[in-house]
Amino acid sequence: MRRSSYQQIIDRNVRRGEHRRLGTELVGQINALRAEVDAITGIAPLHLQFAPIRLVTILEVFLREVIAELVDGDEAIFERAEKLVKGTKIDLAFAAHVDRRELTIGDFVAHTVSLSGVDGIMNILDTLVGGFAGRLQTVHPRWTEEMDEWPLPPIVADYDVMMTSLARLFEVRHVLTHELPTGTVFDSKELSDLIDATSTFVEATDWSVIDVLRGSVPQTQSGMNIVAGEDLRREEEELEAILRKVAALPRIDGDALQELQAAWADFANRHAGLLASQVEGGSMYPLLWAGEKASLVRDRITQLKGILDGWWDR
Repeated sequence: MRRSSYQQIIDRNVRRGEHRRLGTELVGQINALRAEVDAITGIAPLHLQFAPIRLVTILEVFLREVIAELVDGDEAIFERAEKLVKGTKIDLAFAAHVDRRELTIGDFVAHTVSLSGVDGIMNILDTLVGGFAGRLQTVHPRWTEEMDEWPLPPIVADYDVMMTSLARLFEVRHVLTHELPTGTVFDSKELSDLIDATSTFVEATDWSVIDVLRGSVPQTQSGMNIVAGEDLRREEEELEAILRKVAALPRIDGDALQELQAAWADFANRHAGLLASQVEGGSMYPLLWAGEKASLVRDRITQLKGILDGWWDR
């Protein structure tokens, strides 16, 4: 990967914002595209040619986010990802971006692999998560509040039909972008099938990733608040473990460390409170507060690890 590509990934991540893989958001975009296609069918047939190109773009963006999240979110998947980038070297420029938390190893893997066809995509997902194709065939929405009703009907009604349509989608996109055809490449009925397949694949893959990394996600605000609190607790436990290691360093000023940590904790609580004050008194307050505090805790963990790694007198 060229060094200039690193900045392109960073710029793209900035444009996307903090929330990366959002299957529901992309399904909404696909549905909006469907509505636009319905509106211009029979009126502007030439414009319909942009729909398959847009669908493949949605898939590529979504899948790169999926790959990055899987690699960064699970140690076993991280190790399996080596097979996808074997022989590719990470240079000092990329390492510097990782150190500044501008990029992750997941970003590197996601933007190294090729997503030019359905078979290649499934090989990548199967490498990261064994039996991913099987998961797609059985996965269903995994809301925490509905666990007593599991298993629910699968999202994918006919896996073979979906995959055949996706293969056709990539074929159509290739013809439209590389061959400048003079005749009709697809008709409106086929386009509807391509849209359906893309929407179903994104939704099923999204829930499959949730299943792999989290098991389920809450649907209600109270459930989200509980999960955010649990995530914060785990981060704080890791912070305490790192603090104990730092405090045990030879010749470190324990009193100064304790005073500094107390000042940081006060800052973190106040900062999280400031952010959450946007919804003061509302049910979202605990979610925003815990989420921001967890982010600050992760930053503090990175700082303390830097002290551990750079301490001279060891």
